[in-house]
Amino acid sequence: MKNRILNLLKGSVLMGLFLTLLGFQEIQAQQRITGTVNDALGPVPGANIVVQGTTNGVTTDFDGNYSIEASSGDVLVFTYLGYATQTITVGNQTTINVTLVEDASKLEEVVVIGYGTAKKSDVVGSVSQVTSKSFENQPLTRTEDALQGRASGVKVTRNSGQPGGEIKVRIRGVNSITGNNSPLVVVDGVIGGDLSSINPNDIASMEVLKDASATAIYGSRGSNGVILVSTKKGKGKGKISVDYFISSDHVRKYIPTLGAADFARIENSSRARVNSPAVYTNEEIAALEANGGTNYQKELLGQNGLTQNLQLSASGASEDGKINYFLSGNYVNQKGMVIETGYEKYSVRANVNAEINDRLNVGVKISAVRAKTENNLDQFNLFEGRKIFQALTWDPTTPIYNENGGYNLYSTKSVASGTYNPIADMLESDLQNVNDRIDVNFNTDYSITDKLKYSLIVGANSINTAQQNYIVSQTLPDATYSGAKTTSFQVSNILTWANTYGKHDISATGLYEFSQNEYSQNGYKSTDYIVPGNYYLAELGQSFNAWNNYNKSDIQSLMARAAYVYDKSLFLTATVRMDQSSRFRKAQNTGYFPSVALKYSFKQMDFLSNGDFLTDFAIRGGWGQVGNQNIAPYATYPSSQIGGTDASYPYSGGTPSPGAIPDGYGNEDLTWETTTQINAGLDFAFWNGRASLSIDGYKKNTTDLLLDVPVPGTNGGGVIPQNIGEVENYGVDFSLGGGIVSTDNFNWDSNFNFSYVQNKVVDLGGVDFIQGSFEATDGTQQYWNIIEKGRSLGQFLGATFLGTWKTAEATEAAEFGRAPGDPKYLRDESGDIVYRPIGNGTPTTFWGFNNTFTYKNWDLNLFIQGVHGFDVYNTMRGTINGPAKSFMSPDQLNQWTPENETDIPAGGQSIIGSSRFVEDGSFIRLQNLAIGYTLRDIGAIESLRIYASGQNLFLITDYQGYDPELTSVAADPAERGNGDVAAGIDAGAFPNPLTISLGLKFNF
Repeated sequence: MKNRILNLLKGSVLMGLFLTLLGFQEIQAQQRITGTVNDALGPVPGANIVVQGTTNGVTTDFDGNYSIEASSGDVLVFTYLGYATQTITVGNQTTINVTLVEDASKLEEVVVIGYGTAKKSDVVGSVSQVTSKSFENQPLTRTEDALQGRASGVKVTRNSGQPGGEIKVRIRGVNSITGNNSPLVVVDGVIGGDLSSINPNDIASMEVLKDASATAIYGSRGSNGVILVSTKKGKGKGKISVDYFISSDHVRKYIPTLGAADFARIENSSRARVNSPAVYTNEEIAALEANGGTNYQKELLGQNGLTQNLQLSASGASEDGKINYFLSGNYVNQKGMVIETGYEKYSVRANVNAEINDRLNVGVKISAVRAKTENNLDQFNLFEGRKIFQALTWDPTTPIYNENGGYNLYSTKSVASGTYNPIADMLESDLQNVNDRIDVNFNTDYSITDKLKYSLIVGANSINTAQQNYIVSQTLPDATYSGAKTTSFQVSNILTWANTYGKHDISATGLYEFSQNEYSQNGYKSTDYIVPGNYYLAELGQSFNAWNNYNKSDIQSLMARAAYVYDKSLFLTATVRMDQSSRFRKAQNTGYFPSVALKYSFKQMDFLSNGDFLTDFAIRGGWGQVGNQNIAPYATYPSSQIGGTDASYPYSGGTPSPGAIPDGYGNEDLTWETTTQINAGLDFAFWNGRASLSIDGYKKNTTDLLLDVPVPGTNGGGVIPQNIGEVENYGVDFSLGGGIVSTDNFNWDSNFNFSYVQNKVVDLGGVDFIQGSFEATDGTQQYWNIIEKGRSLGQFLGATFLGTWKTAEATEAAEFGRAPGDPKYLRDESGDIVYRPIGNGTPTTFWGFNNTFTYKNWDLNLFIQGVHGFDVYNTMRGTINGPAKSFMSPDQLNQWTPENETDIPAGGQSIIGSSRFVEDGSFIRLQNLAIGYTLRDIGAIESLRIYASGQNLFLITDYQGYDPELTSVAADPAERGNGDVAAGIDAGAFPNPLTISLGLKFNF
């Protein structure tokens, strides 16, 4: 204490002498200013605080705190890279807290481009970026929803509202006819990710590589586009976040059907028309009028779905910033709108990165997911196709339960669809799918010199799936089990060099990569349980079938990429990749995939550099080739089916013995399917990057298609894979976005993207068409789709409906065995009904408009999407218009009569697969509306956001079904084939729900 006093006295004496020497000039008193510097995410360590006009300055500590000496008249200047500079006059303040705001003009946004990153301004190819900021205020359980409508050229389709159901992602159209058109997913540098297994809250950003100059670095796996997913890293002070929301799902609308009494009347009139006795008495109809009968559609879809989502995460970094971590856990539980359907998912993730020294960095990323689906409607595999399809066509005059309390398993009047009671089937069957996935990623990079860096990525995953089904809707119950295991690994060695020579920036990347995939599967089916029970009584079945499968494949790759930048104006990138795949024979297994792209920016020219509105303008062009090796690992070799019903024969005249039959022909000449794409683009920046506009035009041709070509039955039937045919896609992508309003209290960020794509089958290897894969569900053994040369994929096949035969046409109708009131169809010269393309289910235009508004502590998100230029084959409406399954549609209340000759048939041969049931599928949807309020600094809680949201709140469409976005697949999974060639066929898909959510988000 004594020393402190002496030091104070010494300081006072010296100060007095100094003032005396200056002539006792007046000076201002110094004072200590303290405070904290934050950004939107929390404390900012390392921010600079300087007294304006002096060299007196300090930096913030790890918690964003600072302390500086200043006078009341001084001005403090707060700066940090990527943030707008703030100046504050001290005055009489002793505490000054500052919140920094990102400055778009100074922030160099980094984009992941595959095997590295680049400044957004240096990107030459066509790349769209979606950051977590654009979807963080929307309650999501699926990553695919985060992409929907937010990236131009990317079409995301929710095929059904089934909990855990398929969501289809397509980039710039579809290329393959019988192969897979899904994009390649790369998670933190590891190839082969699955968007459905990734927790959306774990994602920092997603980059979509769209043109071949961008995707060529992935060679044989880049033909359908590439989605690069980067998961979050920790930074700054440790933080714990909790996000919980609960959602209620509702059916947007029900399909109108006849009430029980009207159904009975129409059924009687249909019988009378062909001189058959009535099915229902007047007393029975009166009773049905009184009790209303049973609406099986509402019984099946009658419950409100419920979703609970809990997300926990912890993130941060060590005080010196050399170790950072991000840990998360997620639990999702969904109960579907259809009774007895559900989905449950658990996921955990750990991302840890460490800077060992100035040259060496290492990182480890581990994630584990378990997903379980309950009673997926697509797996009941009945002739009618779907449970919803059955519910719409089931007899409304038959109650669910009989007088004894048991089920009425079939119609008591033998009318309507005649199938098994769909409610009984759902309540008594049990179908479970369980998927376990573990991903491990180790990465390291070492700076050999300041300009040369080596990176290593080692990734491995293991996927175990188990499907166990117990279905009662057969003659006797059946049970099926199928278990599969997939293991894969990847080793990527990357060498990167970069240097600057005056105005010349040059970089090069080299890659050697090896990956392998191994798959094994086994299962059994037990049929005709004599004693009904559950799945675990499979041994009670009368017959038993077992099967197994195994395959392994690998790819070895070399890649070289060079980039050149001159004076920040001219940008050139060239890439070549060589892939060797074990899926092809040795003579055909090597593919080369080159690309080149060029961009010129006019930013430094006077007319832009001196402007305030248009501050950058660039033109881009690119060309490249990518491949597709998506065939089964041993497809080039002949194969056989061993055992099973088809391969068993009673050789001795008694019980069938297992045998073998030919199963696949093989083709040793198979090689890569190749997609060649050209791209031209324009980029504009306004107000120093506050807003941006990008326009791209492209054309891509996929040749040497890996096509399954049918073999005539006289030659053994089946299909043989060949490299024949060509598909073309061309279109335009448009993206406009930025900060429209930016003030202290109010901000409005908006993004609009628009895409147009036209698809065409150019060649089918010498034939004009190929039979489709979607077999009609009406028992006619027709196909409702076709692949035809000169037309786009997704073509509907059917008859052309011309209305009804009128009374005046009775003679002509009789020539074809028809009568007035029967449906009339286009016929050829021979009098046969003509089956031809009657519509197309592939959209040509789609757009998304995303807006985020903030006012003080309030935030509002509004997201609208639209899809246009496609048809929907509403075969559900065809079925309920009968009469093959009895009339169920209210349209029949206005059916043809001699006194009222409408175009609604009263009987006769009604064809479901006809133009009568092709409808315009265009729609506009309010996909998300969310409002939230954030409270800050509540004790230990840094922030608390309370929010409410709605998804699929309104739908503008002329489509008469549940939702025009829905698409069904063929009733038999073995016949599904490529879903893109059967797009737009609605045969009873699970409706997309209207969802209302309430949630809380804490940050500690």
